[in-house]
Amino acid sequence: MPSSPTRRRVPGAALAVLLLATAATGCGGGGSEAAEQKGAEPKGAPKPLPTTAGEVEARMLTAEEMPGYRVVEADSWSEPRPALGTQTFKPRACAVIAQPEGGAGANVTYEHDGEPEDLHPRDITTTLYAKGEAAEWMAELREAEERCGTFRSESSFGDGVHSDRMTWLPEPDAGDEALRVERVTEAGEETTLHSLTTYVRTGDLVTAFHHKISYGPALDKDHLATLLPSPDEALVDAQIAKLLGDRPA
Repeated sequence: MPSSPTRRRVPGAALAVLLLATAATGCGGGGSEAAEQKGAEPKGAPKPLPTTAGEVEARMLTAEEMPGYRVVEADSWSEPRPALGTQTFKPRACAVIAQPEGGAGANVTYEHDGEPEDLHPRDITTTLYAKGEAAEWMAELREAEERCGTFRSESSFGDGVHSDRMTWLPEPDAGDEALRVERVTEAGEETTLHSLTTYVRTGDLVTAFHHKISYGPALDKDHLATLLPSPDEALVDAQIAKLLGDRPA
């Protein structure tokens, strides 16, 4: 008859010590790691949006982050900038298209890299507004889609009354909300201004991507077609991602 396996008994006092040591190892080490993790910022946590001119400027795209373009000028301001002039609109309701000044902000002016020289620089401007004002203005601008297809405007520079035509384009998927509008202004018989602006709101910030060209009646239509402003979605996405600190949506 085979012998039964020999069982080795652990004395009670030794068993108690062994259990205490195991518990200390499992709880003590894990507790230390948990404490470290509790103090650390969770991965993927949203970064706060900029609240000062310096913070906004630090989140604007740089030349290295804009392939195919070169930066002409970069600027920032901590207080509302004084208006260079005023505009009046008929009907008055269309005055909403004049973006309110806001507070702190930053601007990057850029142009296509290479030759020939780009005669129509573009710019990206991010402006910080008081809580709720950015959303209010975007709501008013959205309402203007229905009533401001055509209107007349006049500036304080004394350059006459202009005839304006607005075309509201499909909204890009960016930020908390976005609008895109094309504006053609007949500034007298010799000059036409053609602009494309994309407005993206993120919290109380509004980023405007603006590209404007001017031309006269003698410009060849085929040449004009190559100059007309067109959206650069990759640039919009890159700027908004940086503004958000690459935080997840």
